[in-house]
Parts: sequence; C-alpha cells; structure tokens
Amino acid sequence: MPSGTVDTLRAGSGTSSKGCPSLTTRIDDPRVQVAVELPSEPSAPGYEELSGIGSGENRPGMDEIAEWPWLEQNDHRRGTRLMTVGLRMYAAHPELELNNLPTMFLESGMRLMKELAGYVLAGGNLEHDDVMQMRDSLPCLVGFRRIAGQTPDDEIVRVVFLS
Repeated sequence: MPSGTVDTLRAGSGTSSKGCPSLTTRIDDPRVQVAVELPSEPSAPGYEELSGIGSGENRPGMDEIAEWPWLEQNDHRRGTRLMTVGLRMYAAHPELELNNLPTMFLESGMRLMKELAGYVLAGGNLEHDDVMQMRDSLPCLVGFRRIAGQTPDDEIVRVVFLS
C-alpha cells in the first residue's frame, strides 16, 4: 500500500480494499501474540498517578483527571501498552505497538492488534503515514507511525487512534 493512502480492512471478510487484494487475515494466528504491560505494574508509566486515584485525600479531582492526555500517542504515559510479538520473525515487518489504552478497553485493543497482525501476516505492509479504515459501517480510522530504534531490528510501527 502506498504511504499515506487509506485502506479498508473489512472485519470478518478478511479482505483489503486497496493495495493487497483478497488478503485473508486471521486474528487467531498463533505466530503472533500480543504482549501486555498493565498500568498496575510499579515500573509502568503513570503508575504513581493510578495509585493516587484511590488514595483518599491525595486523589486529584475529576476536573483535573479529565484533563490528562489519554490519547497522546508519542510515548507510553499511562494505561496499557500492547505490542505484537512475532511479526518481525514471521513477516519481516516491525512489531506493532499501541500505547495509553485504558485498561477497560484491553479486549478490544487486543482484537485490534490481532486484526492488524493478521493483515501483515497475509502480506500487507503498514507504513509511516498510512491510514486504515477498520470497519465498513463506522469511521474507525487508525494511523501508523514508524518509530526508529537503536537498530533497524528495534524499529516499531505505532498504532494511532484517529476516529
């Protein structure tokens, strides 16, 4: 798929509308797993904020909490971090990462990551500045941003929610 284009991955059909016709995707492909970093881990970004939410007098008010940048996608700041494990090995494609996902959306986030991994395993390629429509019926757009690592093997593709 050319960089910067919009592609549609139809849930259930396993086909892509552009770039890779008739790709069959599987969200249950055992070659790729999704690793989860929960915000309840003391080493996780945002752990201190999370632990302060339930601590009585020290808990910030809802007006302050509502201003926290949940959707900021430059780094892992709070919430759950999801990352594929296996795309580099089985598809010669950088692993995918999704940051700052509220834990209550963990199942949906894992499904999204497995759908995207299935697309890649079927021959699709997710490039910097690509945008993908995930459903036919609603505007469910995600974007992709390549993040360089220390070495080419450390490069990742960050999944960014757009709508």
